[in-house]
Amino acid sequence: MSGLLVALPLQLACQLYSNGNLSYGNNSFDYTSAPNQPTVLPAGYTAFPDVGVAYKLHKNQVTWNTGRKLCVADGGNLAVIDSFKKNDYVASMKGLGSHVGIHRLFDNVEWVSVKTGQPLNFIPWRPDLGSGQCGAIFSDGKGVGPWNCNSVLPVLCEIPMFTNRDNETEIAQKQMVALVRNN
Repeated sequence: MSGLLVALPLQLACQLYSNGNLSYGNNSFDYTSAPNQPTVLPAGYTAFPDVGVAYKLHKNQVTWNTGRKLCVADGGNLAVIDSFKKNDYVASMKGLGSHVGIHRLFDNVEWVSVKTGQPLNFIPWRPDLGSGQCGAIFSDGKGVGPWNCNSVLPVLCEIPMFTNRDNETEIAQKQMVALVRNN
């Protein structure tokens, strides 16, 4: 009886989380929504399919936060330059010397992404770092570094090229199904 009382709330949570797509016959979720559907890009964005994003350089010079709002208005974010490949793409489109989507506004130590709010594992840092709480990609193309958030620079925006189910959501759903099966 106690096993049923434990499993029932979990099963209810699964039902609510999956919008009723839980099948009692084989305990599986309906994953019929097609992943990686192409996104219609707003005007002015340059696509880079192998990294899954498109970039747009807004040449009007604004502060980091104003730039962040400008990118959100486009349906994107400040560009998160988290690989050398992305750094090279931005350099190829003359997006250097602009605000990008990393900051350490909360604790002055950990650099986080504007997209996720999570710490970044890798950032192609410029060898001689500057100072500041917000990120910028330097005009010489040698990487990203700290910059003053109130300085006015061009803005580099990023939009995902594909819509995709959140992998963390899928993992959580599968874990819930496994728990239901085991109880």
